[in-house]
Amino acid sequence: MKRALPPLRAVQYFERAAERESFTAAAEDLAVSKGSISQQVRHLETYLGVRLFRKSGRKVALTDAGRRYHSAVRNALNILEAETERTVGARKRSTLRITALPAFASVWLVPRLDAFQKLYPHLDIEISADAEIVDFNRSDAQIGIRYGGPDLAGLERASLGKDTLFPVCAPSYRDAMDLRAPGDLNKCRLLHDTYWRADWTRWLTAASAAECAGRDSQFYTHYSMAIDAARAGSGVAMGHGMLIRDLLARGDLVSPFDRTIDAEEGYYAVIPERARHLDYVRRFRDWLLAAVAGPGTI
Repeated sequence: MKRALPPLRAVQYFERAAERESFTAAAEDLAVSKGSISQQVRHLETYLGVRLFRKSGRKVALTDAGRRYHSAVRNALNILEAETERTVGARKRSTLRITALPAFASVWLVPRLDAFQKLYPHLDIEISADAEIVDFNRSDAQIGIRYGGPDLAGLERASLGKDTLFPVCAPSYRDAMDLRAPGDLNKCRLLHDTYWRADWTRWLTAASAAECAGRDSQFYTHYSMAIDAARAGSGVAMGHGMLIRDLLARGDLVSPFDRTIDAEEGYYAVIPERARHLDYVRRFRDWLLAAVAGPGTI
């Protein structure tokens, strides 16, 4: 019995246009003309007998029918892609090259990376943890995770959200030092990360406890080291809520005070133009966005 399948090229073009919510961006991703995207979408709409997109000013937006169809198409293509990768196996391996802020890479990304790898078992992954912003013109990295938004010309970017800051320590340290109010930090060792050197000053000022800034301190060049020291009961570190939420959920760290402040910058996933057409780069970007939005490990 012949299957009632839609025109597959039209489905592919529709899926990319729906993901990007832009015919122009979809055309760039697929290395075709915008007219080709429009033509294939119209072809699919004619085949289905429904409108999939509506114009919203100079942009396009999915109709209700378009959103439902996009969800089904995305799931079907994900299944097909995953099974194809399993079938092809080692005959065709790709390498995803990621550059990330060391704090994000070691504290947040690495503990979750296995979840992504299980979805794409035949994809090799390289992670470079760089405190300095990588020049994509001189690097083979295909996607970057950055803190702050400078120097984004020529890069496609997606916001991963802003962070919140608050002191954290081991439960045993909190109890031993009887931490109840920010002023109690005057009897504690403060653990500093040199990349985010100003965090403690900003938080103490906001908490009206600036006099605690000059207390016994330790300084670390990697945020993960400061967090490890806090977990070991060596003092109080400045917690970045997005990065340490798993440690808080497990009870490895606690926040002894209610006071939080917003971080000055946010996190971004950025993709250089030369890597925009790589589907596995986009899959990682989409997985990353879902992971930072949801609780725990995705």
